[in-house]
Formats: sequence, structure tokens, C-alpha cells
Amino acid sequence: MYLQSLLVIFCLLICSYSQGTAESDELPEDDPKNFQNQNARKLVKLGGRHWVKRRTYNVTKFGKVTCEYAEILKRVRKDKYTLKLGAKLESKWTSANQTLLLKKTGNHSVPNLLNFTRLSDDGPLGHPLLYSNYKDCHIVRIMKKNSTEYRCDLLLTGGAAKEDPPRDCKAKFEEYCKGTTYEVYSTSCNETGPKTQ
Repeated sequence: MYLQSLLVIFCLLICSYSQGTAESDELPEDDPKNFQNQNARKLVKLGGRHWVKRRTYNVTKFGKVTCEYAEILKRVRKDKYTLKLGAKLESKWTSANQTLLLKKTGNHSVPNLLNFTRLSDDGPLGHPLLYSNYKDCHIVRIMKKNSTEYRCDLLLTGGAAKEDPPRDCKAKFEEYCKGTTYEVYSTSCNETGPKTQ
């Protein structure tokens, strides 16, 4: 009888542990409760420059990279845009235009994926929009070829980059994007950076 009781307790513990870990394994971009904040079409309608405020990975290949930004220059056709990415490498500004495609994944009814080249060695990849308040704060999961590491960029639009992220957006970033964070933006970025087109 004692052995059966131990076996039942063991099974209950294992079953409850398995259920708990299964729930936590769902990625934010796959959870339907998040879909309302993952509409890439709404995001690209926002004008201006989207500054990378912070990220969960470090870029060291070409020296110190700061003042990273993304800017939609024009719509080419439905779900296809010209995207400008820029940054400051050490003390020099650099930028390049590329194609941005919006795509759907999983059970999303509208595009939630931003397909573009974020890390030059990887070429174009689909980067899921994890969260946007469709105003001034956005979180994008940054994919990398042959890696399962979870990387994120938190972007703030225009002048909002000078402030702390809105509370809801900051909370989502902390929930979705674990690990060390790197501050990329400083107030001098907006003051000394290239002018918005």
C-alpha cells in the first residue's frame, strides 16, 4: 500500500511538471492571445524612424555598433516594401536599402513576420513581430541561421526613443526576451543621425 501511494504521488508530480513545461514552451508568436499585437501590416503603416532601444544580443564583428534604426521608405505592392536599415559604426553613419516582405506564420490571419536581412551573414530571414502597441513601441524576434538562441530587438519610434519604453511594452520585452540586454540608443542618435526621408 505504501509503495502504491508513493507511485501515485510520483506520477502526479511528473504529470503536473510535464503539463507546466508544455505550456511554457509555446513561443509568444504562436500564442493566439498575442495575435492582436502582432499585425505587421499595422506596424509598417507607422511613419518615421524606428530606433533599436535595446536588444538581447551583442554585435561585435565590425566594432561598436550604436544608433541602429529601421525606416519604411515606400510600399512597392501589397506586403512588399523598401526598408532602410542604418547604424553608427564607431563614429561613422552607414545605411542600406533592402526589400521587406510581410508574411504569415502558423494560425495568424494577417502577416506577423517581417522578412528582411537583419544580420548580414544570414541573408533574408523571417523575423516574427512579438508585440507592437501600434504607436511607438515594438518587439521583434531576431532570427539567425542555424541557431535556436532567442534574440530580440525593442524598437521605439521617433522621439519616443529618448524615453523609457512604455510600461506594457517593457513588461512584454522582459517576459519574452530573457537574458542580458544591451542598450543601443542614446539621445545623441536622434541629434546627430541622418535626417528622416
